[in-house]
Amino acid sequence: MLKVLVVDDEVPIRQWLEFCINKIDGFEAAGLAAHGAEGYSMYRKTMPDIVITDIRMPVMDGLEMIRMIQNINPSVYTIVLTSHEDFGYARQAISLGASEYILKTETSDASLKEVLEKAAAVIGAPTPGTEKEFEDIANRNHILRTLVLKNQPAPLGEAMLKEYGIPIKNQPFYAIDVMTDLSVQEKVHRPDSDFLQNIMKFPLDTHHTMIVGNIDGSFGASQSRQQQACREYCQKIGRAVPCRIGVSDLCGRRDQLLDAMIQAYRRTQAGFYHPRESIFMYQDVTAVSLAGGEKFKILFSKEMVNQNFAGAVQIKNQMMEEVRREEPTDIGYVKELYGFFVTSLLHITKDDVERVEQELKLMTERMDSCVTLDQLDEVINGIFEEHGYHESRGSEYSHAVRGAIGYMEEHYAGPITLTEIAGHVGLGSEYLSRIFKEETGVKFVVYLNNLRLKHALRLLESTNLKVYEVAEQVGYSNLSYFSTVFKKNFGQNPFDYKNNYTNNG
Repeated sequence: MLKVLVVDDEVPIRQWLEFCINKIDGFEAAGLAAHGAEGYSMYRKTMPDIVITDIRMPVMDGLEMIRMIQNINPSVYTIVLTSHEDFGYARQAISLGASEYILKTETSDASLKEVLEKAAAVIGAPTPGTEKEFEDIANRNHILRTLVLKNQPAPLGEAMLKEYGIPIKNQPFYAIDVMTDLSVQEKVHRPDSDFLQNIMKFPLDTHHTMIVGNIDGSFGASQSRQQQACREYCQKIGRAVPCRIGVSDLCGRRDQLLDAMIQAYRRTQAGFYHPRESIFMYQDVTAVSLAGGEKFKILFSKEMVNQNFAGAVQIKNQMMEEVRREEPTDIGYVKELYGFFVTSLLHITKDDVERVEQELKLMTERMDSCVTLDQLDEVINGIFEEHGYHESRGSEYSHAVRGAIGYMEEHYAGPITLTEIAGHVGLGSEYLSRIFKEETGVKFVVYLNNLRLKHALRLLESTNLKVYEVAEQVGYSNLSYFSTVFKKNFGQNPFDYKNNYTNNG
């Protein structure tokens, strides 16, 4: 029976989760807490196997509670409750060691059951009389899993290797990462082979299984023979289950264990770029995230707010070419980067926030489901084409539209209405609105917002004005609203943007 602790500041949610958990075979609600401090105290008393926690809570938030719990027991399986707007917090929670996140708006008793069963598959279930041994192995696996997924290569000291009962010896060994669908992950077994000894096998996450073992001495000292035997070993795994396999370089010292596992895990990601291959043994996997990715984001948004759509598309294409050339192994970051370009595109060109959020949700799901770069490229290019930003737009505007833009350039810092501008150029409001959208590609209110953001960028980069002063000078009376709009368009709030620009300038 796996114990589950629920931490959420909303009583109905706590009670509903408790009800659902207790209906699922093999699970029981170990306690309910209203905030992180109470959750931490309850964790110490009950020592549950799984923690389900909200992020934003009074007294102590979920992120701080996760940090504190990790200090007690790094093997606890944490599931984060989040909303679509809080994905940034969810990613931060994952970086702290959380294993899963679920959307509050999409949680049902069926989806909760699925998530808990995933947790059970990762945790495993101890048999009577083996609880202490199971706990030791779970702690070992969680420590190794966390270090690999956090991409923190470092030599493991002998004391730590002994403490966690690492079976690998100081003789040649391989680390092998097997990536499969969740439905067949449990079928990843050690092939019937005497190639490896002292084997350690454990799940990295719901799609990756790590196998590490020393090469049997009967295979001699010939590195080419050992490599061939390793490939045959991996081929046997591939015949048993559909998978991708990443293999580390041959290592000789067990303090290289973590580096070997990280290398194997990174090489598995190469399948995202080379989907026709299944075994990756020699790929150079030095690029983790895309160099210059953050600069691409800023450059793209700048071109968009300047109405230079052709330039923005060109930057998007340059980013995609860089991803294909560098092949960064952090696929989550790559998808997040692509997602930013879509988010910026819609927020900068649309004024219906609710509809934009709905579109973004669907598009994020489409990108998350991509298992190759070709699929991801197809999705983002399709999105740009759907919204008409795949080709150059004409830069020659009519006399009336040029007059409207000129008027906005002079008066953007104050309240401006479409009626006011229409009167200035001598046209009716509805007619001006229609031709303005036809010629510029965006509505009047969107163009005005982009104009204000353009001038805000200039002031943030070239003056010592405070952020609230910049907001006022470009026409935003509400600093909070200005900060929200800025972040949606540029991926960071204006305070961070100003500091980063100053520090990097």
